[in-house]
Amino acid sequence: MSESGFGKLASQLGALISEKSSVEKVADNPALMAELLLLVRMSFADGSVNPPEAAAFKSLLGRELGLDADDAHDVLQFIDDFGYETSSAQAAEMLAGLPDARKREVMAHLAEMARADGSVTEAEKTLFHATAKRLGLE
Repeated sequence: MSESGFGKLASQLGALISEKSSVEKVADNPALMAELLLLVRMSFADGSVNPPEAAAFKSLLGRELGLDADDAHDVLQFIDDFGYETSSAQAAEMLAGLPDARKREVMAHLAEMARADGSVTEAEKTLFHATAKRLGLE
């Protein structure tokens, strides 16, 4: 292997080793933590989390939020351990300073969670509209 080939391989391995876990990314990003907390609250708003809602949460982690979907259990455990005292109102207020485009993304993610099981309950609508109001979108 040439010196430059070895250097490239070492650089790639270093990037893999130093990449943060999904939990570390959440811990380092209060806005991400707040959004995840709202998504969890939306999934529980109708009283229980069913398989389609769990699948939607996992999909959002990987597809939209830049986290490893396979880390969903660890992320949920982190949220349970460190976000349990944060209300939905407080979580939404943490996101109020985001650019409007990002706020709309958060609302789209919440809508996806609310619709995941095929119906949207009054509790889900209430959380959705309260969040939109706190974000200045209603």
